[in-house]
Amino acid sequence: MAKKKVADLLVEVLAEAGVRRIYGVSGDSLNGITDSIRSTNDIQWVHLRHDEAAAFDARAQAYLTGE
Repeated sequence: MAKKKVADLLVEVLAEAGVRRIYGVSGDSLNGITDSIRSTNDIQWVHLRHDEAAAFDARAQAYLTGE
């Protein structure tokens, strides 16, 4: 039986919780998570160059769409 990676389990739980988009800065510590997101169609990865911009964009998306 193949073992799942922690990143795969995290993305699976987030998708089950209703998360549809993740905003963030790709990099060394998030590479496993972004790879797992790429393998699923449930969550969209939104890449930004700065973590504060990611937080601002996520809040604006939530405010404008009600999601």
